Amino acid sequence: MINPPYTKFDHSSLIAAALLAVGSPTHAAAPIVDIENAPVPVGLNMEQIQQRLIAGVLSRRGWTVQAAAAGHIEARLSVRSHLAFVDITFDEATYSITYKDSHNLDYKPKKRRIHANYNKWIANLNAELQRSLFTPIADPTVGSGATPATTARPGGVAAPVTTGSYGGGVVTIPATIDLSPSVNAPKAVSECRIDVLLAQWLADHSPAIEIGDLSNASYYLDLAITEIHMPGGGAYSGPKWMELTGTLREGNGDIVSSFRAKRFSMVAFNPLRRPTCQMLQRAGKAIARDVGQWLRNPLDGAELGDAR
Repeated sequence: MINPPYTKFDHSSLIAAALLAVGSPTHAAAPIVDIENAPVPVGLNMEQIQQRLIAGVLSRRGWTVQAAAAGHIEARLSVRSHLAFVDITFDEATYSITYKDSHNLDYKPKKRRIHANYNKWIANLNAELQRSLFTPIADPTVGSGATPATTARPGGVAAPVTTGSYGGGVVTIPATIDLSPSVNAPKAVSECRIDVLLAQWLADHSPAIEIGDLSNASYYLDLAITEIHMPGGGAYSGPKWMELTGTLREGNGDIVSSFRAKRFSMVAFNPLRRPTCQMLQRAGKAIARDVGQWLRNPLDGAELGDAR
């Protein structure tokens, strides 16, 4: 009997091949995510919009304005040895942030891919621009005894100033946290179950938070998921992120304080089992920890996690 040929396998080669197949997602190149047609508050003229956009750019560490003209701002980000250049174009209804150039960010022009941190930086810049655009400038003519101004949120929804107080005790949240109407991420609910899981994680990470009926609560959190970024492909399509906004209220509806929490996720624990959901859920768990810590001293207007 003739034995079949024996081939000796190099186990180190197999391991190396497996690692190459999985890849190293931490700083993997990701498709560039431009911000397109983000809303601008109604009633601002072009000069006011430009002023607020420039103020938003300059408020982010590392960002500078290179040039400005009617309907166009060129901005630059410097992070250690990395440079990124973007065009911010705008009119009286919307603005967009578009990649222009970069240095030392592994940009691949044919596939339009770049270092994964770029998308995180742009998302943070966009959040700052939204805050700058929708935060009203104080009116110096308003004197003492006048009705307090409201605080504008992205999307133009006004929130009353704080009137309540919190000295501890149970804070109730709903069993399901809704996505804002502007968030178009149905798979976050249908596949990742982020609306239900986030409520559970919030309760798990704070002894003060309980899931229950808001109508009978002494204190409750008015919550909304206001941003989700979850392109398919797991870590290979770049970071995933989500944003949660919340308002702590007394049972009668009076506002105590508010927060905005945001977290990015770069890796999945198991790349073979719904990695995109894993990454989004990892961001949700981090947000839950941030909110639990905030509730120990719920300062108004707090920016938690990567929202800072």
